[in-house]
Amino acid sequence: MRVRLFTLRLLQSLGLPLIAYLFVCLMTAEITQTSFSLELPSLIDPGRDSTIELLLFSAPGQLLFLLLGCFIHKRRLLGSAFGLFATMTALLQCLLFAEIFGNTWSSTEILGLLGFNLPSLLLALVPGFALLMTLERWPGSRKAA
Repeated sequence: MRVRLFTLRLLQSLGLPLIAYLFVCLMTAEITQTSFSLELPSLIDPGRDSTIELLLFSAPGQLLFLLLGCFIHKRRLLGSAFGLFATMTALLQCLLFAEIFGNTWSSTEILGLLGFNLPSLLLALVPGFALLMTLERWPGSRKAA
């Protein structure tokens, strides 16, 4: 029974890299004033792969959601926790990809970048929340809780 809940939360946490990916694509399109593209921007350092970095920077949110999600059984509280960890993941993505838009960024400017791109974050949250609620309502998933 606990293994089923753990597996369910693990599958639900896969929505966080999806949100991060869409957020970075939307943020890049808005900042650079170009059309939307599903291609991640290249990082400045030539030895770094932006896809791997995106996945690494979304791992803390996934792990926190996985840890706390196993103890949350109410859907509203689960959705709130997912939104909180998605916002934290988006902030980490702002830290990672801010170097593309300029050299020096203070922590206040990073928060401003996140605030400026809040509509993009809300748009990127839609498929993540859809995955979360679809898996939560999947037949047999209520037995896990």
